[in-house]
Amino acid sequence: AMFAIDEAHCVSQWGHDFRPEYIQLSVLHERFPHIPRIALTATADAPTRREIIQRLALEDAKVFVSGFDRPNIQYRIMENQGNARDRLLRFIRNEHEADAGIVYCLSRKKVDDTAEWLSSKGLKALPYHAGMGAEARKRNQDRFLREDGIIIVATIAFGMGIDKPDVRF
Repeated sequence: AMFAIDEAHCVSQWGHDFRPEYIQLSVLHERFPHIPRIALTATADAPTRREIIQRLALEDAKVFVSGFDRPNIQYRIMENQGNARDRLLRFIRNEHEADAGIVYCLSRKKVDDTAEWLSSKGLKALPYHAGMGAEARKRNQDRFLREDGIIIVATIAFGMGIDKPDVRF
């Protein structure tokens, strides 16, 4: 789970699919005081880590922190020149033909439009957003996890907790 701190110093969510049950995890220590627990996060900063430790009653736990640098991840910043869709298609075809990938969009409509457009260009692209029915969303996620070369076009809530070793973009 990803956590952030708001002004009230409460654990709060990143993304639309955050489960309110995460806030209630502190009950584990109360109900099962002798059972070991561990909290893991990929990106929490120091204030967020302190909040998680406090909320989950892990004050006596050891804390291990490594760097956030991910040398296997590449970011590109490009000037907005020409048609973004055409640039996306060139990027996929020139550098990631037949690879699994995730394309993020800022709105559900843009997700649907982009997935449909990529599909019309012969790519295996599926939409994923909270406005879809649960069954359709699960079906698309399952295909992404099971099949090779699937592109998920999603809102930013998608991707946390995805265990797929061959995502290339």
